[in-house]
Amino acid sequence: MNNTNKPWNKEKSSHNIDDNFSRPNLPSNNADHQSYGGNELTKILFLSKRGMSRSPLAREMMRTLLEGTQLFGRVRTSSRGVTEAYDQCPIDARMSKFSTKLGYFLQGFSRFATIPDLASADIIITLDHESEEFVNLHKSFIRGLSRPLGIFFSPGSDPYIQDPYERGEDEDVDDHYDEIVSSIGYGCSKLYAQLPSLIG
Repeated sequence: MNNTNKPWNKEKSSHNIDDNFSRPNLPSNNADHQSYGGNELTKILFLSKRGMSRSPLAREMMRTLLEGTQLFGRVRTSSRGVTEAYDQCPIDARMSKFSTKLGYFLQGFSRFATIPDLASADIIITLDHESEEFVNLHKSFIRGLSRPLGIFFSPGSDPYIQDPYERGEDEDVDDHYDEIVSSIGYGCSKLYAQLPSLIG
């Protein structure tokens, strides 16, 4: 497989999380926005098209990474969808079942991202093209950082996570979901590694 297309594949490297990884440039969308210093709560918002699978999984993965660390209690993670038609839809059952085997429990319903959600987030992470377009459309309301999860991947990688409902006819469903879970996990671990410098 191409190393630049799937940098999260564990078979590709035995390096630690910070090896061969330079800190990405994450300027604020607002030139007057202050750094995340002090003891205030930092809010990370994950966005995906439906908010039924990818963004809830990213939320739970980040929560797990924060548990038992000095950042626990200082960072709150949430997830939203950017397509109003999917508001209050149940979490994707296949993703929920797949994630449970890995220790991530996805429950509840999707929620549509509102203007207050965007405005109150310190860090917004988009997981697909639709959520990136949604953020660009509402960028005047955003005061924090906004970047695709793919910014934490290797150069040349696709900046977005595959849609769980869009796959090739010959592609195995489990392999498709496994790749989605792996890529989100990789991106979240890279984001987590940068949080201390973002929070201060």
